[in-house]
Amino acid sequence: MRKRCCSNSPLPIPHSLLPCFMYSLLKMLPMMLRLSGDNEEVREQATFVAWRAVAGPQVAYNCVPFRLYQKRLVIAALDLAWKNQMERLSGQYLFRINSLLGGPYVTFIEFRIDRETVLGSRPPDPKRFEWRHTEEIEAELRPAAGRIKDDSLREQFLRAAAKSLERMGAGSGE
Repeated sequence: MRKRCCSNSPLPIPHSLLPCFMYSLLKMLPMMLRLSGDNEEVREQATFVAWRAVAGPQVAYNCVPFRLYQKRLVIAALDLAWKNQMERLSGQYLFRINSLLGGPYVTFIEFRIDRETVLGSRPPDPKRFEWRHTEEIEAELRPAAGRIKDDSLREQFLRAAAKSLERMGAGSGE
C-alpha cells in the first residue's frame, strides 16, 4: 500500500512527496471543468495538469502534453524509446488522467516523436553560463585553462574565474 500525503488525498504518491496543497488543487480539477461550461481551453489545460501529475517528473520531463483535440490527448515524446514505452503504458495513464479529471475527458493518448517540443518545454539549464569579461578571460585565463586536461575541471575553473571577475567588476567600471 502506498503512503498518502493527506488522509483525504485522491492520489497515492508514486514519484515524490508533493505538498498537500498541491493535492488539494488537483482535487479541484473536476469542479473547475464543470464550472468552465465546457470551455475547450480549460479542458485542455486541466488535462495537461493531470498528465503532469500522473506521469511524474521523469516522464513529464521527456513526454510533454502538446494538444487535446476532441478527446485525443497528443503527447510529444523525446524519442522512439520514450514513445514506445509510453504507448505500452497508455491505458494506465488514460485511466489515471480521467480519474483525476472526474470524467471521460480523454479517450485516447497519441504519442508523437517531437524532440524540439520536448526540449523547448524544459527549464533553462542551470549549468549554462553567459560569459562576461571575455577579453580578460581570453587574455589571461585561456592559456592557463588550456593546461588543464580534464574538460569538466577546465570548465569549472573558467566559470569560477569568470564569476570572480564579475564580482570584482573587472573592466566594466562597476
